[in-house]
Amino acid sequence: MTKTRRKHINELVEIIREEANLSAPITLEQLKEFVTKDLEGQIVEEDLFDDRDGQINKTEDSFIITLNNSNYSSEKRQKFTLAHELGHLFLHMGFLNKDKWEKTEDYEDTVYARSGYSEEEYDAHEFAAALLMPKDKYAEIVNDNSENGKCDISIIADYFDVSEQAASNRGKWLGIFKW
Repeated sequence: MTKTRRKHINELVEIIREEANLSAPITLEQLKEFVTKDLEGQIVEEDLFDDRDGQINKTEDSFIITLNNSNYSSEKRQKFTLAHELGHLFLHMGFLNKDKWEKTEDYEDTVYARSGYSEEEYDAHEFAAALLMPKDKYAEIVNDNSENGKCDISIIADYFDVSEQAASNRGKWLGIFKW
């Protein structure tokens, strides 16, 4: 992913966060309410019987996000998956662009699983990370919890209620931590 693309995604997320009044840390319930009440979408939880954690489909003028019950060991995973699918909604399906949204008939979500990614999947990962861990708040938490140039990633993960891997990757994508 280019720096320009990453910047564009993060700027879009900040606009969405501000308009929706979503401040970090976001709970799973807040995210579900954003989807169902603010965006008027649906969330379905069912066994997908494959390696997918979730998927999104357009239905007439709305959308359905399906979360795979069988893959979840925690709400953290479900929250990241939901945010990831919102990335597809805003970045690839044109939800904010009336013309593009109306032309989107049958969006086929690329598989969001824990292995194998396309460019769209990287975009959706960036969107989810930016939504759940805003850049400025992330940097503040790191700064407040660093000692001798080191920061315990579990503190960041706990604050945002995400996995340590998600918290670590966000720090690397932001250039705060080294790869």
